[in-house]
Amino acid sequence: MQRTILIAAIAAAASADISPEERTDLLAELESWEQQFGNIAKQHGFLPTEFHGLSGEEATNLKLQRLKDNKAKLPELQKQNPDAIFTIMNPFGLMNEEEFNDYVQSSFQAGKSTQDEHIEESASLEAAGSVDWTTSKCMPAVKNQGQCGSCWAFSATGAAAMGNCIAGGGLYNLAEQQVVDCEHDGQQGCNGGWEAKALDWIHQQGGLCLESNYPYTSGQTKKAGNCQKSCKNQKLPYVGKSVAIKGESALTTAIKKQPVTVAVEAGNNVWQHYQSGIVSSCPGKQSDHAVIAVGYGSASGKNFYKIRNSWGASWGEKGYIRLQRGVGGKGMCNVAEMPAYPQLTGKSRTAINEDEALDIPPTNSTSL
Repeated sequence: MQRTILIAAIAAAASADISPEERTDLLAELESWEQQFGNIAKQHGFLPTEFHGLSGEEATNLKLQRLKDNKAKLPELQKQNPDAIFTIMNPFGLMNEEEFNDYVQSSFQAGKSTQDEHIEESASLEAAGSVDWTTSKCMPAVKNQGQCGSCWAFSATGAAAMGNCIAGGGLYNLAEQQVVDCEHDGQQGCNGGWEAKALDWIHQQGGLCLESNYPYTSGQTKKAGNCQKSCKNQKLPYVGKSVAIKGESALTTAIKKQPVTVAVEAGNNVWQHYQSGIVSSCPGKQSDHAVIAVGYGSASGKNFYKIRNSWGASWGEKGYIRLQRGVGGKGMCNVAEMPAYPQLTGKSRTAINEDEALDIPPTNSTSL
């Protein structure tokens, strides 16, 4: 009860800080946000806990203050990233910075690599052409990890599924829930894990169950379940153990052959409010999120990596973000710090430049 009273008092104070003119504009933006993203935010747990127990004018006042506070951050983000666009109009629009940071950091645990490593520190400043695996039939629909810190599982299963398809196998909708529930080698389910270890576990298992036989539930329950043995693994005959690499040159070379799991620094305003374009500035903190590098190219004279996220298709560029390529060191937002990919044992091909059309028919990607 005391907490509800305190939040109500905060909401009342927030209302007093908003002028009548601001309130009119913010109400219109809130209505638009509710229509586009309200159900998605509620379904996947992106509504802040402060709103729980509030209704009517109290809830509205607090939401308006959240929108106002987040809008105030956009000009500086735009200044730091002139080739990108930022917005409050996405599922994270009502979260404050601390809440978003906590959400992201629950997903990832870095660890010491036990994989065969190919280390290459130098940056790839002049990689010719472009590669975009999203145009191939080997690119599954963008998914949403929801309220579970399972980015590591989504990154690993995505890279394994795409790699198996590229090497000559089928494209299968694999069960992230199986990885969350059953992979315990240093992993902690919804409290984070390491995608390279998950790749090796998938290889050791010889495959994974299909999602239709082992549905993803942790996005709503916020926790891992008991490991189920009732479904039969779909074999992934072309997926070998993981290879860890380092540096932009090695990452770019790897992407020519297949999508690559990467760890990034994402628990910040840049990723929270990203809408489109090329990100050229990150705060410079440690990696806290696992995603998949699915391409590289250039636009308006700026080189970039194309990254597939697991926050659904209503975020970013239909679930993707582009990070500046060629900055050296760990790469933009640490994208080149600890990439890894599964060795492919089949007839994998190399996509080299933008003039070479992939010989795999394209397919459209939709949100789950």
